[in-house]
Amino acid sequence: MGIPTVLLRFSILLFAKLFITVLYRAIQNYRILARETRLYGCAAPVTVPSWDQFFGLDTAYRNLRAMKENRRMKDIYAQIQAYGHTFQSFPFGRRTIFTADARNVQFVYATEHEKFGVGPIRERAQSPLTGRGIITSDGAVWGHARDLIKPTFTRSQIADRESFDVHVERFLELLPQDGSTVDLQHLFDRLILDASSEFIFGESFGSLLPDCPIDSKTFLECFDYAQKVVGMRVQLGKMDFLIRDPKFRYSYQTVHNIAEKYVDRAMLRRLSGALGEKEAKKHVLVHELADVTHCRKVLREHLLNIFFAGRDTPAVALTNVFFCLARHPTVWRKLREEVMGLQPEDLTFEKLKALRYVQHVINEALRLYPPVANNSRSCLEHSILPTGGGADGTSPILVFPGDTISINFFALHRNPAIYENPEEFRPERWERIRPKWDYLPFGGGARHCPAQQLALFWVGSTLVRMVLRFKEIENRDPVIEYVENLKLNMESLNGAKVGLTVA
Repeated sequence: MGIPTVLLRFSILLFAKLFITVLYRAIQNYRILARETRLYGCAAPVTVPSWDQFFGLDTAYRNLRAMKENRRMKDIYAQIQAYGHTFQSFPFGRRTIFTADARNVQFVYATEHEKFGVGPIRERAQSPLTGRGIITSDGAVWGHARDLIKPTFTRSQIADRESFDVHVERFLELLPQDGSTVDLQHLFDRLILDASSEFIFGESFGSLLPDCPIDSKTFLECFDYAQKVVGMRVQLGKMDFLIRDPKFRYSYQTVHNIAEKYVDRAMLRRLSGALGEKEAKKHVLVHELADVTHCRKVLREHLLNIFFAGRDTPAVALTNVFFCLARHPTVWRKLREEVMGLQPEDLTFEKLKALRYVQHVINEALRLYPPVANNSRSCLEHSILPTGGGADGTSPILVFPGDTISINFFALHRNPAIYENPEEFRPERWERIRPKWDYLPFGGGARHCPAQQLALFWVGSTLVRMVLRFKEIENRDPVIEYVENLKLNMESLNGAKVGLTVA
């Protein structure tokens, strides 16, 4: 018997075993769910119709197709309107409960947050790139990482206006002064990349400079590629063995090697006391962490976890803000009225927070187009969601270890009971509404984004600087509606193409 024949038979047996295992688990899960639901007086939520009730292959295909056609968030929003604020489906035979009900969101994020984690979803898929840390792990690993990182993001440490101003000035110099069309998306990406790399690694990647270092370009290319593969691995879950990609291994190893150069420099500086007076006053994440941990691998993993989570979000938020402003020139004029007379050196953290209309504009853009449009938790222990079950959607829902709770902020932020005419961009609505668990652009509860205030400072500062420099903004995108590009974040597929008139 030849080797190819043996391999073929082994493959057939492996597939058959996998098929039988999945089928058996699906039947057992269905029986347990029915029995336990009756026992605890719960009711299952509405189930999305599916012809494949065991493996949910048609559901998985429909979800992947919606992503490919850039309408996944709109698709979930339409399902919520059709089936209620909470419903379930079984892609690949795994139970996923979708919810945009603030009561369920609060329950998962705060009330019983210890029963819902991210490790089963992210750790296997993402660890080759970032390792374990604050965004991949649960329990003691997550708690230790948060305790290490949180002090760096206190208000007194994030409002380093002078450091950020250097990057903003470089960004402004790249904007056309003749009113010609520019896509702000790519420039915002470079601005936030330079600011975040300086804050995290202690040295800017210099992507806004004409002579960006080769190391920086290599790091970004490899990181971007590895990030895309991580997204695929998250979607496939335990089926991620289907991905055999040597470029992925090369990419994350290259990222590790370059990141460790910054780690080594930071540790050497701390050991030698070689920080200058100005440098010593700056709060840099790698320097702060080097004071409390001396393991290169642990330090690298903490840094890459933060970089993975934060490098895109403020840039996506800025792009979405300007996407909206380009289509609402009257809002731009109101912004200019509020900030007129301010100087760049006036833009402290406290001053930006005091600019009410500026904050309303940012809030409204983050409501309509939150960079993190969907977030999932894996059930770690038996629990009962407070609502969403039964035909009327009011009964509690029993959830089991292994179930996924998918929280959709895109739909949560469009609840007409909270937001009148929710599809409209109306910053003025924030004069009278004070939503809590109905508005979560940075998450909530114990795992809310620790860099929230830093991100808002960068977004607000950049917005005001541009409003001061340009008296008018004009949309130059022939596509008026927002087309989603769903990766790890939700960004505008068509960017933010505008024309700017110098004041």
